[in-house]
Amino acid sequence: MSKISIGQEVEGYCGKCKKDTLHIITAIDDKKIEKVMCKVCMSYHKHKKSADSTVASLVKEKETPKKPAAKAKKRTRRDKWTRLLEGLNSNDTIQYEMDKDYELENAIHHKIFGIGVVKNIIDSRKIGVLFHDGEKILVQNLPPRP
Repeated sequence: MSKISIGQEVEGYCGKCKKDTLHIITAIDDKKIEKVMCKVCMSYHKHKKSADSTVASLVKEKETPKKPAAKAKKRTRRDKWTRLLEGLNSNDTIQYEMDKDYELENAIHHKIFGIGVVKNIIDSRKIGVLFHDGEKILVQNLPPRP
């Protein structure tokens, strides 16, 4: 073995990374490497030689092959909007007018935004409606103009 010194690179097993990585020597005692810093995760730990862990990890990988994780489908506003409108007829929609009172889950037809569903009632004058392009806040119970 060549002369070892603090700051020198050495290969070893990192418990945090769970694999062999390059380390920087940070402490030496009696010409023996005591502590190292992993160059990948920057953690400090006792030096563990890589030869034994490499063989053990190779055997473990052969015994239990890992299955690729199934990707979960990310739900979008459009999916939520589609689910809310399932089972509705075009006759079930109410034409949106500012002076009307709306309840939760009412399907409304807005002349600009299209068909939407009332998702929340913010107060007596405001409702949150989910349209295909996102949620909008609309006015309700507005007194007619004189």
